[in-house]
Amino acid sequence: MNNVKLHSEQIIINALVTEPSCIHDVMSKVTTDMFDDPVNKVIFSAITSLYISQNPVNLVTAYSQIKKQDTMYRDKAKEELTRLHSLFTYLDKQELGSCMQHLVAENIRHEHIDLGKKISTLSESESYDPKEIIDVIQHHIVNNKFKSILNKKEQDNKQLIEELNERMRSASEHEGINGIRTGYNRLDYVTSGMQPTNLIIVAARPAMGKTQFALGIMKNASIRNNKKGLFISCEMDEVQVMKRIVSVDSGIPGYHIKRGVLMRNELLKYDKSCERIAESNLKIIAGAFTISDVLSLVYKMKYAEGLDYVVIDYIQKITSPGTQNRTNEVGDVSRKLKDMANELKIPVVALAQLSRAVELRTDKKPMLSDLRESGDIEQDADIVMFLYRSGYYMDIAERANNPLADDGYVIIAKHRDGELEDIHLKFDSNIPAWKNPNDKDEEEYVQSSLKPNKDFDWSGSQPF
Repeated sequence: MNNVKLHSEQIIINALVTEPSCIHDVMSKVTTDMFDDPVNKVIFSAITSLYISQNPVNLVTAYSQIKKQDTMYRDKAKEELTRLHSLFTYLDKQELGSCMQHLVAENIRHEHIDLGKKISTLSESESYDPKEIIDVIQHHIVNNKFKSILNKKEQDNKQLIEELNERMRSASEHEGINGIRTGYNRLDYVTSGMQPTNLIIVAARPAMGKTQFALGIMKNASIRNNKKGLFISCEMDEVQVMKRIVSVDSGIPGYHIKRGVLMRNELLKYDKSCERIAESNLKIIAGAFTISDVLSLVYKMKYAEGLDYVVIDYIQKITSPGTQNRTNEVGDVSRKLKDMANELKIPVVALAQLSRAVELRTDKKPMLSDLRESGDIEQDADIVMFLYRSGYYMDIAERANNPLADDGYVIIAKHRDGELEDIHLKFDSNIPAWKNPNDKDEEEYVQSSLKPNKDFDWSGSQPF
């Protein structure tokens, strides 16, 4: 270990036991595994334990905490602590800051050296596989333990006010909306659009229309307004998702596309929609994912191509290996999604299932307690929205005759930065798609001289 790093470790320990006021700053940037000297590591570990348990940190309490530790360096640590306590005269925060910066930088340097060696070994191997190297690099980016420290950006009040003013200017110039528009007008007004760093949970019972609601967002954000969006599906394959989004975008009933039997006017709408989607910044990826897989996909796209927002269908389908039970697993997934949104400064929309408890009540309107398998989802989310349709609970005959069957609501049950509201929408069950109550049908590409093409044929194959 070089002398500069050893000196930095000693300065940090000395500062902690002589100037307790600096402990919060140190603990936000330095961790035990950054120390190379085993004795200093034991001392810092003891101080960390005191800090976590909210006990005072001084020479006496640190000495007592070291005595409790079962380690071969315990006796040496007690002697070294006494020596370090009187070794330096703590001067100012600038000296401590330089030492912390050096300690962090040295650890990052060694981590990069190890990464370089691993890449070099894989590159020289006879079984060289470029994908394996890319996976190693992506894993390093996603799971880098120093990432949170490097990404911390301290801003003074003047900078924060300037950023606030910029957001206000943007909102005033765009009808109060400075985020990414979802296309659901009242929802955009209440939330000011999808905001950077927000984890947005859209929850409902199965078949209520969660996926269609999310695809409606992507239709407006990516297909009509060219925002770069990623749709991660844990339920359907890519072609199934594409079928659904073509249906939502074109207004063609999904079962027409599924069966490959389109009317003449639908053919024209289908072609127009496919052209728009092909030229859009929408990307679809489907499969079975762990949370590490999801993070790797999003980070890769963000840094390689740019990314404005992510939609995940759905959160309870994502696994987190190593967690003790299902509740902890879902909680770990939601925390990491929120951390990702914070770090990449993008909104993350995650669909979620509701528990069956809602079915057992007379009033079927969802509540936060209905979120399935984890209360952590509620805690981590910036916005929790429920989808509700009374027509969902009607039988076929009642739906056909009840004018309220098409009514739907987006129930904003949690909004960290705004008001709560039940937002009225319409649900077109033929497509199916969610719409604003006053939406007019989009332009019909109709040629009146043509009759419905009932013998339309895909030459023995179906497109979906």
